[in-house]
Amino acid sequence: MAKIIILNYLRIRKPHYMERFLAKRLYGKEDAAKGGTRPAIIIAKAGVALGLAVMIVTLAVTRGFKGEIRDKVTDFSQHIRVSNYRTGTGLIEIPVTCSDSVIDALTACPDIIHVQRYVEKPCIVRTDTLFQGLMLKGIGQEYNRAFYEKYMVSGGFPDPSDSIDTWIILSRTHALKLGLDVGDRADVYFMQERIRMRRMTVTGIFETNFSEYDNLYGIVDRLLLQRLNGWNGNECSGVELRVADADDMENAYNHVTLVMNKWGNEMDEQYLVQSMTDMNMGLFAWLDVLDLNVWIILALMLGIAGFTMISGLLIIIFERTATIGVLKSLGASDRTVRKVFLRLASFIIIKGMIIGNLIGLGLCVIQKLFRVVPLDPSSYYLDCVPIHLGAGWLIILNSAMFIISMLMMLIPSAVISRILPSKSIRFE
Repeated sequence: MAKIIILNYLRIRKPHYMERFLAKRLYGKEDAAKGGTRPAIIIAKAGVALGLAVMIVTLAVTRGFKGEIRDKVTDFSQHIRVSNYRTGTGLIEIPVTCSDSVIDALTACPDIIHVQRYVEKPCIVRTDTLFQGLMLKGIGQEYNRAFYEKYMVSGGFPDPSDSIDTWIILSRTHALKLGLDVGDRADVYFMQERIRMRRMTVTGIFETNFSEYDNLYGIVDRLLLQRLNGWNGNECSGVELRVADADDMENAYNHVTLVMNKWGNEMDEQYLVQSMTDMNMGLFAWLDVLDLNVWIILALMLGIAGFTMISGLLIIIFERTATIGVLKSLGASDRTVRKVFLRLASFIIIKGMIIGNLIGLGLCVIQKLFRVVPLDPSSYYLDCVPIHLGAGWLIILNSAMFIISMLMMLIPSAVISRILPSKSIRFE
């Protein structure tokens, strides 16, 4: 009798309090332990937690993987590259003329933060018993060497006081094939009008786990390759430019194209300007496929969470048919009763999301700190599963999960309008 009086008071004076009060009673252990309500709540929470945890891990891994691959591509070839349209045939190599004044004109764009020249030249590295063909990339003092230093597994760049003609840095792939280590010497042959040879010392070994680079490139001093080609200090194979924002480099790209077209007309040359995406179209197309996979996984997990929530709420509604009949007999409208069960659904969803966040973020942090899940670098370009956590996408994911889940709860709550007090109370 006391409960009926309290409910009538809350319904008339404070309807929102009544909805919250009843939802908490249905959710609370004392009342929900009766019948099948409690198991239904546990299953619904588990579905939400599992779905959200999988979505967090999926997004963290995918964003981490794409970020790592994009960073490696960017660090090696930068965001924009300028080369000569006349790539040359046979033994002829056509340079790009890039003086300091051209570099000043390029860096006049505020979006461009770094410009560096390089020279590429094929060669054959030979030891006493083995030989290997590779492409040498000549870099100068202006070149950002942080990429190679980051992935250096042994040795490094020589001291500036050392001879600039005699050092070479190999990838670990080439070093293993040739049986070379830091400090060893090898003969390097260059195919030109006549074969030219330089005896060089290995000063460093790097490993990026990016097969396209590790299987192809070695690093030497740019001045050595320029002298072998008979080029002056302003002539190079190409120019690499780094921009401030990789996602918005249209302005920088247009500026580079304008400067190089003007300079090419003066030099009677035609230069090719390529963006990072243009240079690696196949790779970035593959990364775009990952986005489709992510959307499929998110949709599946959201479907699983929604299905368990709908099933759980329907079980609770059917279990509480008599309660619904009592509320309606006391004057509660269908809308008010639906709000009670929607509040109950919100309690379940929020609790499930908290558990899902703890599980998903916990797994991501463990992988990020301890690298417990390895990868085959020859297939995935990385030696372990990468993780990228960001507050922005986590907030968006949680918000979308809650809103969509609550919208899905409108479907089972519609059953309440079909429950008649006369029939539901009669069988209690």
